[in-house]
This record gives sequence, C-alpha cells and structure tokens, in this order.
Amino acid sequence: MSNDTRRRAVRGFLMASAAVLVLAGPALAQEARHTFNIPAGDAVTSLQAFAKQSGKQVLFPFEAAKGKMTPAVTGDIADGDALARLAKAAGLVVQSDDGKTITLRQAPVEARASSLPQSSGAGAGASTDEAQTVEAVVVVGSQIEGARKTEALPVTVVGEKEIIATGAVSGDELFRSIPQAGDVQFQEARTTGNLNDARGDVASLNLRNLGTGNTLALLNGRRAVLAPGSQTENLVPVQTVNTNSFPVAGVKRIEVLRDGAAAIYGADAVAGVVNTVLDTKFRGLKLEAQYGGSEGTSYQEGSFNVKAGTRLEDGTRLTFFGNYTARSRLMATERDYAASEDHRAQVANTPWVDNTTFDSRSTSSPWGSFTVIPSTTAVRQGTVALTSSGVFHVEPVSNTAAGCSSTVLAGGLCLKSGTITGTADRVLRYDENPDRTLKGGVERTNLFSTVEHDFGEVTGYGEAGYYHALFTGNREQSAPLSTAPITIAANAYWNPFGPTTSPNRLAGLTGVPTTGLAMNITTYRPVDAGGRTYTVTDDSYRLLGGLKGAWNGWKWDSALLYSKARTKDMTHNAISNTLFQQALNRTDATAYNPFNGGNLENYSLGDTTPNSRDTINSFLINVYRISETSLALADFKVSKKDLFRLPGGDVGVAAGVEWRRETYDDDRDDRLDGKIKYTNSVTGVTYNTDVLGASGAPDVHGKRSVTSAFFELAVPIISPEMNIPFVEEVSLQIAARDEEYSDFGNVLKPKGAIYWKVGYGLAFRGSVSQSFRAPNLPQFYSDGATVSNTRTDWAACRINTPTVTTCPSGSTIEVRSGNKDLKPEEADNATVGFVYQPTFIPRELGKVTLTTDFWSIREKGVIGILGGGNQIAYDWLLRQSGSSNPNVVRDAPVGTATVGNIAYVSDTYQNLQPRVVQGVDFSLDYDLDDTPWGDFGLTVNVAKLLKYDQAASPIEALLQQAVAAGKLPGVTVASAGDQIKKDGFPEFRGSASFSWRKDGWGAGAFVSYVGEVFDTGPAQVNGQYFPVKDWTTVSLYGQYAFKQGLFDGSTVRVGVRNVFDKDPPVAAANFGYLGALHNATGRYWYMNLSKRF
Repeated sequence: MSNDTRRRAVRGFLMASAAVLVLAGPALAQEARHTFNIPAGDAVTSLQAFAKQSGKQVLFPFEAAKGKMTPAVTGDIADGDALARLAKAAGLVVQSDDGKTITLRQAPVEARASSLPQSSGAGAGASTDEAQTVEAVVVVGSQIEGARKTEALPVTVVGEKEIIATGAVSGDELFRSIPQAGDVQFQEARTTGNLNDARGDVASLNLRNLGTGNTLALLNGRRAVLAPGSQTENLVPVQTVNTNSFPVAGVKRIEVLRDGAAAIYGADAVAGVVNTVLDTKFRGLKLEAQYGGSEGTSYQEGSFNVKAGTRLEDGTRLTFFGNYTARSRLMATERDYAASEDHRAQVANTPWVDNTTFDSRSTSSPWGSFTVIPSTTAVRQGTVALTSSGVFHVEPVSNTAAGCSSTVLAGGLCLKSGTITGTADRVLRYDENPDRTLKGGVERTNLFSTVEHDFGEVTGYGEAGYYHALFTGNREQSAPLSTAPITIAANAYWNPFGPTTSPNRLAGLTGVPTTGLAMNITTYRPVDAGGRTYTVTDDSYRLLGGLKGAWNGWKWDSALLYSKARTKDMTHNAISNTLFQQALNRTDATAYNPFNGGNLENYSLGDTTPNSRDTINSFLINVYRISETSLALADFKVSKKDLFRLPGGDVGVAAGVEWRRETYDDDRDDRLDGKIKYTNSVTGVTYNTDVLGASGAPDVHGKRSVTSAFFELAVPIISPEMNIPFVEEVSLQIAARDEEYSDFGNVLKPKGAIYWKVGYGLAFRGSVSQSFRAPNLPQFYSDGATVSNTRTDWAACRINTPTVTTCPSGSTIEVRSGNKDLKPEEADNATVGFVYQPTFIPRELGKVTLTTDFWSIREKGVIGILGGGNQIAYDWLLRQSGSSNPNVVRDAPVGTATVGNIAYVSDTYQNLQPRVVQGVDFSLDYDLDDTPWGDFGLTVNVAKLLKYDQAASPIEALLQQAVAAGKLPGVTVASAGDQIKKDGFPEFRGSASFSWRKDGWGAGAFVSYVGEVFDTGPAQVNGQYFPVKDWTTVSLYGQYAFKQGLFDGSTVRVGVRNVFDKDPPVAAANFGYLGALHNATGRYWYMNLSKRF
C-alpha cells in the first residue's frame, strides 16, 4: 500500500468517525437509562464502572471515595438513580451534571452520617484531596492502577483551565508554558542550517535543558513517532517529537513526570516524560472557532475545531477531534527590533555600545570581494595596488570614508584593495532580515479518532490520527561557500582583470597577464536573483489497536501501534553552483556580472543594478529534502493492585514486554548528496554539493529494533491502622527495565521511590533511578556532513615559520560523521521533596497543595564531537612531541615547509564529557469553590536551576593543561564549566495560572516568566557577559457560558496574550532575540466562540 493510499485510508476513517458522531451524537445524548452490571465493592471501582457503562465523564474526590463500600447496581436503571445509590454509599453528592460530565463532591457532615460505614482504610484528611476524573487511574510514571500526582512521583499536571488560560493554538505555544520546559531549538527564529535544518511547522521538547532528545513524549500513554527532520545541537544531529502534531483542541491534560523514567518507559526518559492525554471520555458535540492576530502587524490566525463523542446502541464509544488552523506570515520588517540585523542601537546605553557582535549583517553582499589566482599576484593600476594578499572588492565611490584604489568605473563604482572589513566598509554588509519571515505561514490539520467496544469481559480499543501541515517561509539568497569555491575565468566577459581584448578590462593594469587573471569569489551574494522561499509539507499518521480486560483480579492490556511521519522541504529560487559558474564565465554580454555593486542609496539593502532576468533564470533551481520516520510497537502488560497483602496493605505489581522498530530515512536532493556534483570548470576540482551556500550531506538510512521487559512493584510498608506516630503511611515503588537494541546491545536500568506520609497533610517523597538516551539513528548511521568554519592552523604557522608573531585564520573544511560504536548516554537520577496539604484550613476557605522537589541528574558519555578548533590545537600539541593527530588530514608539505596545509578535519561523534545538572521545583495549587463570589483556582509553578556543570573531555583537559603550561601560545580552549544563565539556561522559570467561574461568567490569567541569561557571543566587558534581561508576559481572557435559551451550551471568550506587548529582550542574534526562549508575537488578541450540543 502506498503512502498516499494509507493517508487517504486514515483520513477516510477519521472523517467517517466524525460523520457518525455528528449524526448520532445529539440523538443519543438524550438517553438517560442504561443496563448496569455493577457488583458490590469499593466506591472507586464502582464509580469507574458507572462512568464506563453510562458513557459519561465523572469527576470525584479520590480520597473521599477510597475505602467506602457501595451496593450492587444491576438492571435497566435511570442513570440518575444508579448514580444516586453509589454516591450516597460513598458519602458524595452531585455538584453539577450537564448530561455529559458529572462532578461529585464530598457530602456535608450530616449527609455523610447516613451513608454506609467507612472502612478502616479511609484517611482522616480525605476531603482535602482533589477531584479526579475516573479515567485518571494510571498517571504517567507508574503502570499500576491508583498512582496519583501528589504521591511518590513528582508530576506536574496542566489541566483544561490552565490550557485555556494560555490561549495556545499550537503545541509549541502550549508546551512552552511548562516551566520545566527548556529552550526550544526546533523553532523559526533559528537562521542557521537552512535546508540542513528541521524547518516548517515543527517544535521540540527539552525538559531541564538537557538537550533535545532527552525527553520522552507519549500520546495517551504510548510513544509518539519522532519528527523526520533533524538538526545539529552542540555540533551533533538531534531529533524530537513534533509538539505541533498533537491535536491541542482535543487535549484533556498534560502530565509532566519530572523524574527519570527509563525503568518504566525505556530510552529517552532522562529528563522526564511528557504524556499528552486526549479527552477520550468526551460525550456530545462541540464546535469551536477562534480568530486572532498580532497587534500592529499583518499576522493573523484562525482555527476551527470539532470535538465529538458518543455511545452507540451496542455500547461502542466513539470520539473524534478535528482541527484546521491557518495563519499568515509575519515578516521581520514588521518588528522594529528585528527589521535589521544591525542591533547596535538597542545597546547604545549599555557598556556594549557599538559592539559589532550586535551587527549581524553579512560580509557576503552585492559589494563582492574576490581573490586572484594565485593570491601572491600583486595587481596594480599604474602605481596603485588594487589587491591586498590577492584580495579586492567593489566599492561605491560615494563611500568616501573608505575611498577607492582604482579609477572610477561606470555606475559610480571603483575597486578597493582588501575585503569589506573595517569600520569604513561595514556599511557594505548585507542586511538579510528584510528578506526573512519571523513566523512562516501555516495551514495545519489535525484529525484524531478513538473507539472502544466491549466484547463481554474484553474491551477492544483503537486510535487513528492524522496530521498535515503546509508551511511557507522566506529567506535571503545564498552566498558561495569556501568549501565549494566559485572561480571566475580569466576570459569571463565582466572580469575587470580580463584579457586585453576584453572591453571590461581596466586600463593601466600591471601584474595581470594579457590573457587575463582568474579569481575566486571570496564574499558575494547574488541578491538580484531574489530571495528564496521554502515550503515544508508535513504528514504523519498514527494507528493503534488493542485489547484490554481482567482475569482473576489481573488487569491486562495489549496493543499494536504503527506511526509514520514524512516531511518534504522544498527550497525555491536556489542556485546551482555549476549553472552559476557557467553564467559567470560566459564571454558575451549575457554573462552574469558580479562586479556591478548593489544599492547606492542604501548600501545594505538590495541591488538596483540587477542582471537580466534571463541570465538569472539560467541558474535558478529548486532543492528538496525528503525525510521519513516510522515507529512500530507491540506491547503486553499486566497489573494487579493486590498481588498479596503485607501488614501495611496490598502489594501492587505491573509487568510487561514491548517490541518496537524505529526507522529513519533522509533523502537529500541529488545536488546535495553527491549524485550531481559541482566541478569547478577553471580549477578542475570536484565538490559534493551543487547548491550555492549549502554544505553537501549524504543520504542517511537507519533502522533498529528494540525488545524490552519491565516490572514494577508498589509496596506498602506502613499503613494508618498501625498507629505509628508521625508515620501515617510509607510505601515504595520498585521498578526495572531491560532493553535489547539490535545495533548496540543491552541496557538494564532500575528505579526506586519512597513515599512517607507524616500526617496532617504532610508527606515526603524521593526516588533514585538510572536512565539512558540511546544514540539516535542519524548519530549512528550518518556517513558524514561537510561544513566550513574559520580556524587557525597553529601547527603549520608555528612550526613552518617559528618567528611569526601572529597566525592568520582561514576557511577550514570539517567532516562530521556518525559512529556505530557509540554507547548510550547514561544518567543517575535522584529526587527528594515534600507535599503539603494543610488540614487546618477549613473547607470553606479552600484547598491548598504545596510541593517542592529537589532533583539531580548526573550524566556520563554525553554524545558530542571534539570540534575543529580543538582537533587542530591537539594536532599542534602532538607534533611538539613528534606525533600528530590523524583526524587533521593534511596535504603534502610544499617547499621548505615541514607541515602541509589542512585538507580537512575529520570529527566523529563520540561519547564524551560527563555533565551534572541539579535544580528544584516548587508548585502551589489553590482551589476555592462554592463561595458567593464563585469558584476560584490558582496554580503556580517555579523551576530553579541550581547547577549545570559540563566537564571537559579527556583531550580538552590535556589542551587546558598545555595552555596553562605555555605550550600552546595563542590557543584558547573553551572550558565547559558552569552553564547556568549561559545562552539559554535561565536560573529561574515560572508560570502562574488563575481562573474564576460564576453563574456562566468566567475569567482567567496566565503569567509566564523566563529568567535572565547571558549572551556569550559579545566580548566580556569588565569580566561580564552581556545580560539578556528576564521576560515576563501576562495573558488574560474573559468568557460567558450560556446555560439556557437559544444559545444554551454556547461560550464566548475574548482574550489577549502578552497584554503589555512586551518585546523580547535584546540579544546578539540575527533577529535581535533568543528564539529558543522568547517569541516575537507581541500583543495578540483573539475571540473564541464555541457551542456544545
């Protein structure tokens, strides 16, 4: 079956589900009677059974119901009567019932007195525990029924009210609201990488800032497929789950396990686990539309959502979520701080005034610079030198501060020796931002459907999801890379140093042969070709089918899952190296002229003397990258909450096996992967890339299979019945998981956790575990990507010419390759904290929950590379003792030199330095209901980073020692050291969410805080890095929900994100801010209309 056929089948199933729900839902919603078969038993199980058999959602206080016994409810009974019997026995009363969702609360004391007696296991402080949905029996971090977020595991739950308060439309906006979420490296403000980056409608997860790929993402408790695109972080390729592919409109809650969980879930759960739970218990039909836009810009966004759920006559439960979102582009010119790459004005009143690091304009501009061949040639016009070390550039005569070296040429131009460096020629740098989008245009569709059906004692269930996005963005035109130089022939028509027969040869030249002089383009950008546009098409689907049931007190669950994602990234208006060189080297007037300068009115913008359109069109191409990932998974797990009994209570157990297969295919354009090469027609040298400005990269194909098994025990040690002072309850969690990988072997990781309930609402919790991150498939199977960086060849400089005082830097080719000998990154995780739910606060004053957790992660074998600069320095150190670094590949020495020039530096991904990261999390939840002024809720989450130490690798340590001993003068080795506040590691992050409801009226607020960080790019002033200020944004909304009349079930919501229109704090970045931490949306107004049937 083809990909298109599969996608059509998934879409067809989803739309058919929607049709069934829309047609059947309203009629079935009128049903008020069901045939119940609920045996006598504990209240929690009975209420769960009622919810399942009635098809309704039930919210109830877990601890208030725990330990109560309820009578049997059997036969054809009205839903209200059945629930009344169970609620009365459980000491609960109905707080609200809209026909789909029923909320129960603890009955007043006088009402509870008439209910059935409480068993000895009921806790005295039960009324303080929060209401939970009955489907929330298993929470992320445990496979045993009964785990809750306030017990042994540090779990943050982002619920429906918090989601509404964020005003989030995309998964990226939603997940950024989690304080423990680190920087988002897969994001639109990133300007490096181009086609070699993961672009489009993609956003990443990075808990604790441990790096993309260290957070496990689940959807409804099972793994989600990785996004096909990869990009480099810390010089190595990483992958992520695309958070934008999750259907935000259908999200019930997000569970964030802030602890290592490899023993439960396997690989990638080093920093924690994020489980997105969809509202699969929804009943009814809800239509929702939202429209919004960014104030003062053309950026607009609209979405339409459908949410439906029903129970068919045969008991089948169906849900469907559908979303369509469309947004326009936001150009960089629409934001003052991003309109130009020159941000020096924004730091004018700081010690970094006029620091050129804040000027990101490119030396590759229409004012081209060129290097004659050979570069030792001294070109003069009369007695005036036109070249410096063989280099000259085109200069506007009107730039009198720089002056001219040649006579005046046509169009008010001249030639100037050297390249466009220095203060006088800084104005010639090209400003790329006017060509760029800050946020690309998007059309996004999310469809998701679930089904459940009971076959006697066995329940079958399934999921089908489809995601599609079309993203369009704009970028500046590319410039040639030094790793694939473009050479202008001696007889090229526009060559100013051409043959004597050329009409464009300058008069009075000396040092230039009569046949002309060839030259390489050093810096030039053909902006007259127009900017590039790119379209990224993302498609993914998810199919899951499973069975679950019970046997002899055991719960069992087994499922098959298959998910596949595909990304096609197409760059339009790119340039072929081969075709561009052909156009440059024509010998008539149709040749491309790179010597005609740019814009005389504004040197940094555009080209007012463009070449002919026919000439330009002759070298324009489209370039693609098609990437695919897939995940196939089969699992079987069992659990039993009362395997046997200890004095402290029942021992729970869970165990399971899992098999999964992961694949990754990255198919680059033939002009990028080496199939179509670029051969320099002048020098005869062949290069693996035929795309201007893009490094060559081979196709990557990788796959692996993983077989695993796990077990988990919940062991009660002490129970309240033991009457031990200050020890009301003690329980343990013990777990281990073993995974066998087809490509690198076996990994076994254990975990232990303890929960100690002191009493009076106070409890302590802690855990120790080991976790790991498997090398991703690109790190394992990549054959090598070529990049170019400016490096200093210390060995050639210092050994060949020992008396030289300074060593020049030059462009150096680096090849970064995968390594099939990589081992997993391993970590030791620990957490310790407390939960406090004060019992002295009267119920009418609300319920308070406080949690604080200290956490520590000690990693080893972090995957990285040594880096070209360190490799070259290490080569110099080894040559001082008669050896050399084999990773620095050199040409043969020429003449009297003993060290040849660097051909390339080979860098292979390795398991390198250890890392220690520590922090503390704080949360406050406050709920105040049933007041004369309405119901109130407040949630505060704060994350503080205490330590982030990156140790030096063994070779880095040797280099540091050599530098300290004076063996490597001029060399600096960047010590990892303390990373807190450096380039995206804020010490503090926090959020607060407030909600209010009263008689249909409602309001909410969401506050997000990102702490100060340091930008290490600009040089230090007085020993300090440049501070990127902290950033606080406030979002508000108000709503009214109609409860009767024509608009019954309708809700109108008006909101604004970033109320105070706070700009992101300035940083030395292309757009002037750190897109991994901040965003450029500004004040964003929206209106949301919904109708529930």
